[in-house]
Amino acid sequence: MGTTEYAPGDVVYFPGGPFWDVCGVVREVDPHRGELRIDFDEGLVHREGGVLRARRHSMTVRFDEVELL
Repeated sequence: MGTTEYAPGDVVYFPGGPFWDVCGVVREVDPHRGELRIDFDEGLVHREGGVLRARRHSMTVRFDEVELL
């Protein structure tokens, strides 16, 4: 297994591309494939009937697509 600077719980952001300036949280690291599984929210968190709601997404990205914050 290779070493990586990423670990679950790290905050990363996209410096370019269609998700430019979006931040996400690393959930899984696959050093063999050079990939991260990240979660991120879209828009603002809002209250619905006493419950906080947000649009949450999860995706797999390559190490070179994101940078640590």
